[in-house]
Amino acid sequence: MDVIRPARDVGAELRGARCRARLTQTQVGTAVGYSASAVSRIESGKMRLEYDRLLAFAAFFGIPPDRLTGMPVSGGGALGTVGRPADEEDALRRRTLLTGALAVGASAALDAPQASAAIGPTAGLEDALLSGPPPYETAPTAAAVRRAVSQARTALEHGAYRELTLALPQHLALAQAAAREGAGAEGLSVLYAIAARVAIKAGDDHLLIVAADRAVQAARDSGHPLALAEAHRMVSSGYRRAGRYDRAVQVAVRAADELSATRGVPAKAQASAQGQLLTTAAYTAAKGADGSGARELLARAGSVAAQAADERVMGGWFEQRQVALHEVSVHQVLGSPDLAVAAARRVDTRGMPMERVARLGLDVARAYADWGRPEACLRALLAVEQAAPQEVRRPGTRALTAGLLGTCAVPGLRAFAARTGALPA
Repeated sequence: MDVIRPARDVGAELRGARCRARLTQTQVGTAVGYSASAVSRIESGKMRLEYDRLLAFAAFFGIPPDRLTGMPVSGGGALGTVGRPADEEDALRRRTLLTGALAVGASAALDAPQASAAIGPTAGLEDALLSGPPPYETAPTAAAVRRAVSQARTALEHGAYRELTLALPQHLALAQAAAREGAGAEGLSVLYAIAARVAIKAGDDHLLIVAADRAVQAARDSGHPLALAEAHRMVSSGYRRAGRYDRAVQVAVRAADELSATRGVPAKAQASAQGQLLTTAAYTAAKGADGSGARELLARAGSVAAQAADERVMGGWFEQRQVALHEVSVHQVLGSPDLAVAAARRVDTRGMPMERVARLGLDVARAYADWGRPEACLRALLAVEQAAPQEVRRPGTRALTAGLLGTCAVPGLRAFAARTGALPA
């Protein structure tokens, strides 16, 4: 059977479980038939486990097997949410919606209910996407939709994920009502794409797929190429989090190429959207261990960044520093923590959205953890907490913190873990 989750995510899950159990790598290895060094490679994502071995680890730690093996279940008909031929993207959406098999996300060392609580209760947002939003409270005008998009984007950029999660159902209700009256369909797509990004923050891949699907549908209804480009970027993210790296890169690059051939789009906005797609593709290529592909895509993104000139489009902020941020991510994912830290030091964060500053800080923290420098890792995490406190409560960040707890005793680490939810109460 195929294992869907990336080795790095499986390793983080196992490391968190071991840390919670207060076991050493030697003790775990003895129990499941591996050396301590092999357990170390597994936890760092450098060694992939076969399906039967994953089951052995799951049984030992008492982890539900699907937490380690996001295996899709075949079968089931189309949900009919998008009126177009059932291509591979539609198949992924149907499979995920029907089975929920990919909903494990990258939550690593935490149970799903805890992961959702870190960002905020997502049930209301999920209900709005699957069953329809609540009654709208504001007159559904195009101007009101623009205000809703602006408020949602501001909350996202400031790292106010909990508040954004609570506000999105009403934003979507307003935008849907406006779209029915022939206004605001573009804004509706943007709001769905923002909902997809909230799902990524919450580690909820099921919600991500649903939101991306709605974003694509609304973008097609609006006929707006920039909205469609951002929606496809979210579809690409869904493939990436499902471990379908080649397909994720293909979706993002294809969308960038199609946008470049589209006429009637302002040049700066077009370049900004292309750059976002290409940096997303570069990061995805790195996650798939394609270093040369990641560097090539970063170079392409850099070549269009000068044309973007800090243009704000559907996906928000983009300019040359966005390329630099993804360079840090690529180095970190490809296992070059020294290069990641060096690249991060060259990034000027003044005036940068707090969400992007936090992403940079988390990549630096992960790089220091990979480098075996736990004190520097904690310093980076504390800086992230200061910039965007809700970022350190995300599932992946809590897993990183839990992993540190099991390997070192850095002053202040347990206090940080306790207040961010990485340390069980």
